[in-house]
This record gives sequence, structure tokens and C-alpha cells, in this order.
Amino acid sequence: MSRFEKSEWLKLAQDVLKSDGPAALTLERLTAAAGKTRGSFYHHFNSRDEFLRALMLDWQAASLTSLSSRLQTAKTQKARLSILRDVAIEWDSALERQIRYLAAQEPLVAQHLAEIDEHRIQGLASMIRLLRPNTKDAYALAFVQYAALVGGQMLLASEDDPRIPAIRKAGNRLFGLG
Repeated sequence: MSRFEKSEWLKLAQDVLKSDGPAALTLERLTAAAGKTRGSFYHHFNSRDEFLRALMLDWQAASLTSLSSRLQTAKTQKARLSILRDVAIEWDSALERQIRYLAAQEPLVAQHLAEIDEHRIQGLASMIRLLRPNTKDAYALAFVQYAALVGGQMLLASEDDPRIPAIRKAGNRLFGLG
């Protein structure tokens, strides 16, 4: 029997969370889905809090690192605008929704999510300052844009919702993203 690595536990947890919600993130469910023992799980995580912390740090790295590096290497305003337009499309909305539901139940997750949200808003504000230097309150504009994105994720439960293209187009016009 091959060893189940920490990264595999975290990927499995994200898959289970995404498909079945926070209630499914039980040790029994995860070990059954992995075909591994409790000992295998506890080899990597000493407690549920340690597991949740690792889950959030893993998700944070995946959701922030790629965007940050892409924005840093974008050479033109047009390229930056394109990245900002597309970033919401690239996020896994189903997983984002379930993480927010999990945060409502788990204070540790809520704390990490608040930090991630703030980091995203600050990053968006930095881009707004770069793209539109005359904007008086880039943080406020970034906050509103981010709130619209998160609200849209919560209201549109399916990535196949036929309203999404029109909503995206209206949002891009509203926030000056083309």
C-alpha cells in the first residue's frame, strides 16, 4: 500500500468539500474516500485545527500565488486588464462557496478566509492604483468589486448559469475592465 502524502489529503479534502460541503469533512469520510487509516491522516495532521489550517494555507497558495506572479509579469495595461477580467473565471467558484460555508462554522477557517479576502482586496486596489492613478479611493473600489464577485459566486450556484456572460460583461463595463 503506497503512502498517502499530505498534499493528497489536502486535495482530497478540497474535492470532498467542493462536492459535498463542510459536513462531509469528517475523518471517517476522508479516510474512507482515501482508503487509508486514521493513523495515516494523523501522521500528517495532529488535530482537526492543524488539518483546517493546512487546508486553508494550501488553498491560499493556490488562489493567490498564481495571480500575483501573473500580474507581476504582465508588461502592459491591456495585459493587466485582461488578467483582472479573467481572474474570477479561473477561480473554482464551487470550492470558494464551500470554503465560505465552512468559515461560517469554523472560526479558524473564518480567520484565514478574512486574511485571504483582505489580501485579494489589497492586491486589487494596487492594480487599480496602477491602472487608474487618478482613482481617489482605490481600496473602496476594490472592496466593492470584490464584494460583487463574492456575492455573484454565492448567488450563481452553477458555473453553467446562462446569465453569467451578461453579468460578466456588465461588471466589466461597470468597473472599467473593458
